Amino acid sequence: MAKDVYDVAVLGGGAAGMMAAIQAAQNGASVLVTEGNECLGKKILATGNGKCNLTNENMDSKFYYGANHTFIKRVLDGFSLSQTLAFFRSIGIEPVKEDELYYPRCKQAAVVVAMLEEKLMSLGVTVVLNTRVRGIEKDENGIFHVKTTGDDIVSNSVVLALGGKASAIKGSNGDGYYYGKQLGHEIVPTAPALVQLHTDHRGIKDMAGVRCHSELSLFVDDACVGKETGELQLTDYGISGIVVFQLSRMASVALTSGKHVSMQIDFLPEYDSCELMELLERRFEQLRPQMSVADALWGLLNHKVAIGVLKECGIAPDKGVGECGRDDIYRLCQIMKAFHMVITDTHGFKNAQVTAGGISTDHIDPNTMESKICPGLYIAGEILDVDGICGGYNLQWAWSSGALAGEYAAKEKK
Repeated sequence: MAKDVYDVAVLGGGAAGMMAAIQAAQNGASVLVTEGNECLGKKILATGNGKCNLTNENMDSKFYYGANHTFIKRVLDGFSLSQTLAFFRSIGIEPVKEDELYYPRCKQAAVVVAMLEEKLMSLGVTVVLNTRVRGIEKDENGIFHVKTTGDDIVSNSVVLALGGKASAIKGSNGDGYYYGKQLGHEIVPTAPALVQLHTDHRGIKDMAGVRCHSELSLFVDDACVGKETGELQLTDYGISGIVVFQLSRMASVALTSGKHVSMQIDFLPEYDSCELMELLERRFEQLRPQMSVADALWGLLNHKVAIGVLKECGIAPDKGVGECGRDDIYRLCQIMKAFHMVITDTHGFKNAQVTAGGISTDHIDPNTMESKICPGLYIAGEILDVDGICGGYNLQWAWSSGALAGEYAAKEKK
């Protein structure tokens, strides 16, 4: 019995894959989606702390990393923010904006997956779950033969949307890089991004469990490469929080390259050094001389942070404020404004939100997402050498690249 030949086979049922399948089907193609997990969109469910940050009002290629920013801009322009919002309204999701972030009105990521699935169903898209790709070949007639852990698939075109290595617990294991390379594409070395960072600094470990407003400065080979201000989370392995995630990509890539990476914490960014010095001197003069310096700092810093800062300064926490000279206060001020630690590692791909690096964009048409090396092959999503900062940018990349890939994969075969 002859095997069905699909117009478009979408490999990967994440954000980019589902968008590609919908766009292909809306353009008249017969479409099949394969997904290695037991359900579609598993990674979407964790986005935005379960609320699904769909996209960002301030959409710009400057918020992305990758070797080719012109490529990124053209893709984002090809399926824009306004088109993305219109698409979600068309499938029954009403986006609402909080600050610059867009969420579904109900603030539930599950509804995004459910409505994407409903649209796939209504368009007659075939979905095959619990099925991993095991090989992709293209015959002399330009037909693709995809070997899987289930039935093999035959299609006129393929959308490769297998994701990166991040959140491996959700099924992203990096298989797609192998198939991209097999079909002629270069792979830019990968590293975890939007991820927690490790340090072996004992003082940070003593502060574990604390959340505090701070400014972080990232240094690579002693040069400052980035600053972020926001809520810092101190853990038993190092540092976390969005403020860390925004800098983690640069730290991760530098560590992968064998460079020296360090982080500097300003625990009181609202004061400059002179203001803080004056504040501490005034505070120590006003307080009872017998009060411990640790208690004297409690109104400024979390107590565990205060103890850690004092230890870093070499000042005994139980030392009375009346015993502290100007040199003690100056040293304390310096450390509060610049608590320095060496970054030894990231928290790994399993805990990363996205992957830095991936399939090079050099040989992909940004207007269609089609491979210039392997016609009929379209590549979309995190598998590419494109990753954004926190704030809906990575989902927008999935929507934009997936939409273009699906639309043009279908148009080519029509």
